[in-house]
Amino acid sequence: MIGYEDYAQPDFFRFGWDQLFLVQTVHEHTAHKEAAVLVELGAGSGVLSCELSKKMPIHHAHLVEYQQNEWEPYITQNVVKQGQLPSVEFHWQKVSEFNLAGQIQAQILLCNPPYFLVRSGRASLDPRRNIAHRFVVDEHQAWIDAMVRSLAPGGEAWWLHRDPGPPGKPQVPSGFEVKHVQRSGRMRIIRLTRLNVE
Repeated sequence: MIGYEDYAQPDFFRFGWDQLFLVQTVHEHTAHKEAAVLVELGAGSGVLSCELSKKMPIHHAHLVEYQQNEWEPYITQNVVKQGQLPSVEFHWQKVSEFNLAGQIQAQILLCNPPYFLVRSGRASLDPRRNIAHRFVVDEHQAWIDAMVRSLAPGGEAWWLHRDPGPPGKPQVPSGFEVKHVQRSGRMRIIRLTRLNVE
């Protein structure tokens, strides 16, 4: 079991038990024993990808993070020291700008998106923390759309959802299935599967 001190993290944001809960759930419930390609959206310090790489082989990882200046020193260090990722590509861009042509096709996609809408709750005084916690940069549906275009047939996207979360059901095209897999308190883990149909 890792400790929080094992990962390099910025002062304004620390990962928590929810991310470890997501990794364990994916490991226990995914149909895949390995991933030729893994994508992590909103990668932050890279904890999700690093931890899953200790539980299953991942051959190539695409880590997507908008806040390059804030996160690059930490994620690059963690990939080297904590992960078992033989090949990693970093994408310093918005989720809504990632993989627009759909050329990257992942067996597994991991994501810990913001939990709060811009006008809900009390905002942090730190704008960097707000970007991690609130849909400031991209709306919730933009994250879903990125998942849809980045999955190979049979691929699975997994993400954390904190109740009540964004209203409404995620909008996905035919050939995709959304399912609630696990719950712990107010935290739910959702899986989006691209079905093996064309």
